[in-house]
Amino acid sequence: MTSAHHLVVITGANRGFGASVAHSYLRHSGASAISFVLVGRNEQGLATVLHALQEEARTSSGAVTVKGVVVGNVDLADTEHLEKNLERIQVAVAQLRDEASQSKSAISKSVLVNNAGSLGDLTKTAKEFTWQEARRYFDFNVVSLVGLCSTFLKDTQAAFPKETYPEHRTVVVSVSSLLAVQAFSNWGLYAAGKAARDRFLGVMALEEKSNNVKTLNYAPGPLDNEMQADVRRTLGDAEQLEIYDGMHKSGKLVKMDDSSSKLVLLLKKDEYTTGAHIDFYDE
Repeated sequence: MTSAHHLVVITGANRGFGASVAHSYLRHSGASAISFVLVGRNEQGLATVLHALQEEARTSSGAVTVKGVVVGNVDLADTEHLEKNLERIQVAVAQLRDEASQSKSAISKSVLVNNAGSLGDLTKTAKEFTWQEARRYFDFNVVSLVGLCSTFLKDTQAAFPKETYPEHRTVVVSVSSLLAVQAFSNWGLYAAGKAARDRFLGVMALEEKSNNVKTLNYAPGPLDNEMQADVRRTLGDAEQLEIYDGMHKSGKLVKMDDSSSKLVLLLKKDEYTTGAHIDFYDE
């Protein structure tokens, strides 16, 4: 076990893959201390996840110290309140940084996992979307990500200037999809949103490479979760629907903990190329 102290911000952390990423980070990151900022709509759900993390840390033999702050009632689709919510996240991050400084447990890595997102209307083909639907979709899935990444990077670099903290590392992750790199019918908004997120993090990787910043677009595979169930209920393409139904019935959907564990181990090994798109099924 190293003496590393990681600060980890996860959006959409109150359930599903976001909660799974938090638990896998605790189990597999190799950090001796983790300060979590859990962001989501359901404050009670976030509190439950944080409590579970702290209980797991307390009862495990790994001797990991877990602290955390929940930032609930955050709807990243609501651009009218986006600035206020970004400020709330900043305040939570600053609180944990200050606590780490006072306890002389220096933060060695700051991680942002952009997990929150939505499917869009999978019953529609591209020609059926209105510009109003597209704007609402991209506000949530792209605009809020840009705002959060920008705020997180500027805030982190102000707190840990490279000249003073040359060993500090910053990592920005976007939960991506095969749809970001390959087109499938009825996924117009989802695919466009994931592709935009991938390219944004690719540009960030180039711009920030000399500042000890890495980015990663991680496609977790077809997860066995509520979002996949929504896909099977609403997808308008019969051929794809048959494939997903078959995977579900045969137990071939990806378990969330398997996928989130792979993500955390990728971050731990730190051998990936910054800005890369890596799929769960990649070797």
